[in-house]
Amino acid sequence: MDLMSLKHPIEKMYNELAKFLVNEIDLYEKITILEGGCGRGQLTIPLLKLIGKEIDDFNYFALDLSRGPYKNASNALKEKLVNTKWNDKVEVVEGDVRFLNAIEDQFFSLVISNELFCDLEQKGLEKALKEFYRVLKPNGQMSHSELISFPSNFSQELFIKADSYSSEILTSDYVWFSPCADEVVALMHKTGFKEFKVKYFDTNVRLAFNDALEELRGWGLDEKFFNKYNDDLKKYGLEYPLTHVILCQK
Repeated sequence: MDLMSLKHPIEKMYNELAKFLVNEIDLYEKITILEGGCGRGQLTIPLLKLIGKEIDDFNYFALDLSRGPYKNASNALKEKLVNTKWNDKVEVVEGDVRFLNAIEDQFFSLVISNELFCDLEQKGLEKALKEFYRVLKPNGQMSHSELISFPSNFSQELFIKADSYSSEILTSDYVWFSPCADEVVALMHKTGFKEFKVKYFDTNVRLAFNDALEELRGWGLDEKFFNKYNDDLKKYGLEYPLTHVILCQK
């Protein structure tokens, strides 16, 4: 039996996204990595598995706000790392990507994130990009992936509608920002980044009604969503949109 078939579709998605990203990144010995908005390590763990196969000498800093809707995220990741061979290579840090004051200039070789920008309004994103630029070494690499906000079917539209009912937000008066790749590239270029590539990753996550309910409950959705869209969820299920991946250099 294929062990991959036993994994949850979302876990499979993160595993495949990790493979996608590692294929796009130049890995070399003594690389120092910052993952911004690591959460509970959904992408962190698959990345560590793959990076560890490629190189031995690396340091990985997993940063998360770990408060509000993300409370205890850092502790959850620390627990996952206990008794793994990466435990001494990973430092789990609580912090805000908009204010990396404790990190010295030109410290990291690679900055990476996934589904971080959708939690930041434009001013917050601009602050984060300036901080990423500051802490990256010259010619350092950067990769940011984000679910796109343009649905290709009604199941994806339900996903986007559900996100607007979620408690997992960092800003008040929330609108799902998740800007298109062109907007992000323009802000990155303004900040000083160069050598841009934009690629698309098919998440391939499609959840029938019961699985969709379980997933959405985990988002802490307002019950108003279920009252309004329960019948649509039964009929269409839930589907993750495509992910755009932006790669660039300092």
